[in-house]
Amino acid sequence: GLTFIGLLGMIDPPRPEVKTAIKECREAGIKTVMITGDHVITATAIAKDLGLLPPRGKVMDGQMLNELSQEELVEVVDDVYVFARVSPEHKLKIVTAYQENGHIVA
Repeated sequence: GLTFIGLLGMIDPPRPEVKTAIKECREAGIKTVMITGDHVITATAIAKDLGLLPPRGKVMDGQMLNELSQEELVEVVDDVYVFARVSPEHKLKIVTAYQENGHIVA
């Protein structure tokens, strides 16, 4: 008994200054990564648009993180630029992996 009356799409674009900030970080030797709860396709598209994801940069999702031990993540984390569909527990695992590789995380 329902009648379709329309379809709505929403977008939450990055702020205009984000591209410049990422570029300045890269020039200063700072690696910038995206850690988000967004879908992998959405996160990848945004990262590419912002210049955050280099040609050989990897994308990892929460399911992949679940399958990796902390030691395995430590081995690959430096090649990953986008973490998508992650939980707060995943974020802690990611930050710890960077710290175990000797990185300062902010």
